Amino acid sequence: MAGLYVDPEQPLVVAAKEGDEAAMTQLWRATHPPLVRYLRARIGDGADDVAAAAWLDAARGLHTFEGDDTDFRRWLFTIARRRLIDELRRRDRRRGEWLVDAPIEAAGASDPGDQVDELGIALGLLRQLPADQADAVLLRVVVDLDVSEVAMVMGRSEGSVRVLTHRGLRRLEELLARKGVTPADPSAMYREQ
Repeated sequence: MAGLYVDPEQPLVVAAKEGDEAAMTQLWRATHPPLVRYLRARIGDGADDVAAAAWLDAARGLHTFEGDDTDFRRWLFTIARRRLIDELRRRDRRRGEWLVDAPIEAAGASDPGDQVDELGIALGLLRQLPADQADAVLLRVVVDLDVSEVAMVMGRSEGSVRVLTHRGLRRLEELLARKGVTPADPSAMYREQ
């Protein structure tokens, strides 16, 4: 097993381009979980397949990539979003669906120790947003990209990303209100979006 890559002077992606397996492993470990969360929120069960396809595309193009680790993350999410759009179009042609509808109901708590499936509820609510709003909210809030990075991933202006994020968060607040859930500080949802 390869050791951990530890050259703070060189970005992981540069070392990975040079064939350092440990650097590539660290890059994957840092980037893959948020990538899968983003994709799972948008398409559910097919997220792992789309993520794998995005990683394959990135691996094939790594030799031409220019930039640091932050640039790589943004590049990978751009690839993944394009793969996501392709998958959604494929699904649309096959089944006439654009988004997979996940049940919004929480798992029943028969035992006091059971936890409510809050993630399942959140994903179900996100899937009710228009696609661009869902992408903007997920990339800003879940993946934690800044507005300029989201703009690059989505091919939009920064102002457009701010508006999409704001509208998406407002819509989520409305959907939560219908379920009787009120955020502790609703105004906090809109700060610096």
